[in-house]
Amino acid sequence: MRIVVNKAKVKRESNIGKFAIYGSLAILMGGLALTLFGQQWGILTPDNIALFYIIYLAILFSGLVVSRVGMYYGNRHLSPRRPELALREQLKGMDRKCSLLLFTEPCDYILIEPSGVTAIIYKTQNGLITYKDNLWKFKTTVVNRLFGREEPLGDPKKEIDLALTRLNAVFTEKIPDQKIPLRGVVVFGGAEAVLEVDPTPYAVLRVDKLKDYLRGEGKLREVPAATQKAVREALGVMG
Repeated sequence: MRIVVNKAKVKRESNIGKFAIYGSLAILMGGLALTLFGQQWGILTPDNIALFYIIYLAILFSGLVVSRVGMYYGNRHLSPRRPELALREQLKGMDRKCSLLLFTEPCDYILIEPSGVTAIIYKTQNGLITYKDNLWKFKTTVVNRLFGREEPLGDPKKEIDLALTRLNAVFTEKIPDQKIPLRGVVVFGGAEAVLEVDPTPYAVLRVDKLKDYLRGEGKLREVPAATQKAVREALGVMG
């Protein structure tokens, strides 16, 4: 299997993650210093105590927001459990005709197969994830939502629809005379992820089951070699 990585995007987003993590620490340390030394600096006085707390809360809120940005990009590019590494490991040994595209356009995770193209929506949540009556839910604590590494679950269906729309737009523009089989798969990489999911028009599974799915129940009929070549070229994979 060929692996194609947009290294420029990875480097850019990794740097954003690093700067945001260190920046949030600096902001929060500034808030702590303001609390400890505000009176000595003349910032905290009986006359301006309301303004002091407004400034302090603004610093705290800014630190939390910047830290969430850092966590988001850190989970994507800096964590030892980041999606890129998990997908590389779990898809190792796939057909040599396959190509795994990471952080390229138009989606972050794309698998080109001999049978078509799969858009992969990767989620990192640990714990119980449910899908019922068209609603996704992820059980976690308020503290973990604010200060933990878990990201919001969002709506995987909308993310798949958007990914497939973008892929279809590329193929419509570049190879309008060919019909390319497209599908979406939602994978969860959390080691303790438990899925209770009603039937969906797309596969929802743990990342360690992805290769078995692609080789088993998710295996599709191979398209002509000329179509495979056209797909690779449309997505920027040469050769």
